Amino acid sequence: MLSLLVLEGNAVADRRRIAETAGAMPAESYAAVLRSLAPRAAVDIATPADASLTLPQPLDAYDGIAITGSALNIHQRKVEALRQIDLVREIFVRGLPMFGSCWGLQLATVAAGGEVGPNSAGREVGFARRITLTPEGRAHPMHVGRAAMFDAPAIHSDTVTRLPQSATVTAWNAMCEVQAAEIRFGLGLFWGVQYHPEYRLHDVATVIRRYGQILVDEGFFADLDALARYAADLSALDADERRGDLAWKFALHRDILSHDCRQTELRNWIASLEQT
Repeated sequence: MLSLLVLEGNAVADRRRIAETAGAMPAESYAAVLRSLAPRAAVDIATPADASLTLPQPLDAYDGIAITGSALNIHQRKVEALRQIDLVREIFVRGLPMFGSCWGLQLATVAAGGEVGPNSAGREVGFARRITLTPEGRAHPMHVGRAAMFDAPAIHSDTVTRLPQSATVTAWNAMCEVQAAEIRFGLGLFWGVQYHPEYRLHDVATVIRRYGQILVDEGFFADLDALARYAADLSALDADERRGDLAWKFALHRDILSHDCRQTELRNWIASLEQT
C-alpha cells in the first residue's frame, strides 16, 4: 500500500479563504484526487508554510510527495515560501519521489537551483491551450497517454525563468516555455507541471470567482457580471459534461472533459510509484 504526503502550498490565511469558496483547502482536494487514483493509498496532508509545521510521519515513511498550487509568489521571498523551499530541498536530498502542480513545479525549480519570476507573457487563466510535448516529453513516462498537443486547466502569473541544470523540459506552449519538466537533484526525482491536472471544471470556476476584480482589471472579462456568467457556465458543464453547447463555447475537448485524460500526469506518477 502506498503512503503519500500532500504538501499544501498556501499560507494559513489563503487556505482558509480558499476553503470558504471551494469547500476545502487545495491539499484536501488534491488528496481526494490521489485517493481516487490509488484507492488503497494512505494519504496525509501537511502545511509547510506554517512555522509550527509538524509532519504526520517522518519524511522517509512516504513513498511519494505531491505539492499543490499556491497564492504565494516565490520572487516576493516571503518566509512562508522560503520554508517550503527548504523542505523541498530536504526531500530532494532524501531521494523521495515528488510531483508538483503549478506552485509545486516552481518550488522544485528554486530548490534545485533554478529561478522563478513573473511571466513576461502575462497571466494564463482558465486553460493552458495547445500545450506541446517536447521530443523528451513524448518519450517521458509522465505523459504516457497524452496527445502531442493538448489543453489543461491552469491559472498562474509566475513561471520558471531559469531551469536548474538537472532539469528536462517535457512540455511548453506559447504562454509558458516550461509547462512541464523533470528535475533531478540530490538523490531525488521530481515530475512537475505548470498546469493543474487535479482540477475539475468547477475548480477552475471557483478560482476565477475568487480572483474576481483582478481578472476584470487585467482585461480577461468586461465586468464582474461577465465573469460570473463564465464561471457559472463552467460549473454547469462540470455538473453535466454532456452539455455540448458549453463544451463548444469553451472549445473544450476530451483532454479536459475526460477525467482519465485530464489527470494523465498524476495517474502516471502513481503508476511509477506502484512499480517501484
